[in-house]
Amino acid sequence: MSNTKKLSLAMVAMAFILSGCETTNSIPYKASTANVIAIQQSLQADGKKVSIGSVMLAPGIEESPLCRLNGPVKVAPGKSLSQYIKDAFQEELFMAQVYQTNAPTVIEGRLEALSFSSFTPASWDITMSVRSNTSPGYTVSVNYPFETSWTAYSACKNVADAFGPAVQELLKQVVNHPQFAELAK
Repeated sequence: MSNTKKLSLAMVAMAFILSGCETTNSIPYKASTANVIAIQQSLQADGKKVSIGSVMLAPGIEESPLCRLNGPVKVAPGKSLSQYIKDAFQEELFMAQVYQTNAPTVIEGRLEALSFSSFTPASWDITMSVRSNTSPGYTVSVNYPFETSWTAYSACKNVADAFGPAVQELLKQVVNHPQFAELAK
């Protein structure tokens, strides 16, 4: 076999080794001051307390979606998509001082749609319905754009990093909805 063929085979083998699956993780969630203030304005004045029940996924939603065949996008190590959103919502309510573990009003959520694009225009698209044991609730949607990259690793890292801000925007839609206070009747 010629040296050119050997070199070509070696380069192809190296490309396969270097192109293995990689898991990308997002950054930890940080409560939004604007969301906390909106929650306080809606619930705190009346002394209402709430807790968070389950946040479930509608059938067909991937818990670890693949990004550009680079590997799964994990939103947080050891947490599912639904657990991440539940914890984020709980953090917002806790920071607003309206969260109580054993509150009589329990808010639940269901992710109706969740997808992303890592190609231009890159974005997260999330739809969630919320309800409580005192209200049938409502549905909100968000399209959260973010920058992408040409390389798969960087683009998928951007997907993971944009999930937290996308969830902040989703929760902003939840807590600024005209029916939010009705969840805590």
